[in-house]
Amino acid sequence: MIENYSITEWIAFFFIYSFLGWCIESAIVSFNKRKLTNRGFLKGPMLPLYGSGAVIMLLSTLWAKDNYVLVYICGTIGATALEYVTGVLMEMMFNMRYWDYSNKKFQIHGYICLTSSLFWGVLTVLLVCFVHIPVAALVASVPANILRVGLFFIIAVASVDTVDAFKKALDFQKLLTYETRIKNELSELTERLNDAKEVFTDKNNERSREFFSMQEARAERLRLELDAAKEKVGKFKNSMLNSFPSATSNKFGEALDEFKEYFNRKK
Repeated sequence: MIENYSITEWIAFFFIYSFLGWCIESAIVSFNKRKLTNRGFLKGPMLPLYGSGAVIMLLSTLWAKDNYVLVYICGTIGATALEYVTGVLMEMMFNMRYWDYSNKKFQIHGYICLTSSLFWGVLTVLLVCFVHIPVAALVASVPANILRVGLFFIIAVASVDTVDAFKKALDFQKLLTYETRIKNELSELTERLNDAKEVFTDKNNERSREFFSMQEARAERLRLELDAAKEKVGKFKNSMLNSFPSATSNKFGEALDEFKEYFNRKK
């Protein structure tokens, strides 16, 4: 029975469904893009959102697991709530939306939409009524001590992977912040130069030549810094941009779009 699972078994379910979710998501994206794609926030083969979603689906259907309609409703509500909270938290931490349903009908703040929620409901029925039965049997067949040791190593590796992924996400955010600042400075400098051209009617005197020379040198330095920032995008091409090509950002929208264009040209 679902309600009799131990904490160790729940952790095992989390990792199993994180892996299965990664397999499904990566297969779909790879097929659409016609090339192998790691569809995940982590390097390893797992999508924690699917693992967490599966656990919530199972927990939220404990009292209704014999009724397909109630299983569907409970799973839809539970998984949709998880998707919304996850989207909000990730945008708060990284100022980026790794998925965005803003262009979908019946969506809420771009984090969730009706189509996605209905899909979660179907997955819940399939999970609870069909998929989970053999998975639970498989986990139950593994001796408890072996299961604990195996999970210990998996948790250790996943923890290192998660820390590294968060560090890269924060580094990418810093890079977007840096490019945005450089672009703003360059824009202000260009505007100042245009204004100065109207003030200095005699552009050939020594004072005006010195002023324009200094400002143009600074503008060139900013352009070089901007190009250098774009070169650093290669560090993230196999993580942020490749795994989440449709990612958006309200704060760094222009910078993110430029990085995407640059990355596509470098392919």
